[in-house]
Amino acid sequence: MFQRLTITLITIAVLVACGGQPTTQPATIPDTVSPLVASTGNCSAAQRLFEHELLEGDPVCIPSDPQRIIALDMASVEMTLLAGKTLLATSGWILSELPLLHPPFAKLLAAVEDVGYPANLEKVALLKPDLILAVGGTTAGDSIDADQARQIAPLVFADPVIYNDWKLGMRLWADVLGMSDWYDAMAANYQTRIGELRAALGTTIDREISVLSVSSYGISLWMPDTPPGAILSDVGLERPEAQNLIGEAATARYRTSQYIPISTERLDLADGDAIFYFTYASRDPEIASKERNAITMLEQQPVWQSLKAVRAGQAFLVPEYWWRSQTYLLANKVLDDLFLHLANTKASTPVIETVP
Repeated sequence: MFQRLTITLITIAVLVACGGQPTTQPATIPDTVSPLVASTGNCSAAQRLFEHELLEGDPVCIPSDPQRIIALDMASVEMTLLAGKTLLATSGWILSELPLLHPPFAKLLAAVEDVGYPANLEKVALLKPDLILAVGGTTAGDSIDADQARQIAPLVFADPVIYNDWKLGMRLWADVLGMSDWYDAMAANYQTRIGELRAALGTTIDREISVLSVSSYGISLWMPDTPPGAILSDVGLERPEAQNLIGEAATARYRTSQYIPISTERLDLADGDAIFYFTYASRDPEIASKERNAITMLEQQPVWQSLKAVRAGQAFLVPEYWWRSQTYLLANKVLDDLFLHLANTKASTPVIETVP
């Protein structure tokens, strides 16, 4: 069954999961920009040497107090905005989705430039950032050409593992921006809410929870090493055996890992005591309609209607932030859904959204 899924389908799905379609990349950087190559050691008085386990490549000299930032993943955008820094630009897919996923950011993002995915280097250079935040290669490619970007401004290039768990990316970007105390407050707030949810669940915490994305690109199981999977693990919720595989174990069974494409004939793999299913957000009415139609088509499938979770009324269509739950604020929205659907209650601990 998995062999019948085409390489084209898998590639498109990853592009959507990682954000956006590739754009044409200019070959050169304008001569008006002075190269700023950050190297190990010998940082200037206004810089500091940044070393981190989640950094891809060597330590890098970065501004001690960066103010003009280009951020190219969802977590770095969120941290930049929460830190009160000037976000010059990001990728268009983030500008399209984030105002829908977290409406309070809509006004802040209205004036932010779109530099494309991967980032258009000419646009980046003209904006004259003092720091660029980006993530290394995935199946969809790099978010920016790192070698050329380093000629424009100091670049913090993250290991793509940060996509797997909100705590990784948010901790990295907090450390970059000198906001480590703020990350500690985030993590403590999240753990308090986790503890509250565990208490509300009681003995029902041993239910097996299925996580499923549905779009016009196909249907995929989301494993424990995905953003919502990591949140379920933090809570202590179980996963169906078919969805409880990581890395080589997943590859041995499915010939891929993390996001497992399945056909409608194998929707039995999506069953559990409860199912959370979702699609991705788009401001384009045509795309949004197409993805809503994919949900409707799934729900009309006889095999879907035969699943025990569906028959028991335990299949929950949840908002699009589940797809992008690799940030602090969006991860907490997922927690809110778990409170609602699994414990029939609300969290009493509010999410902190301002720097303490």
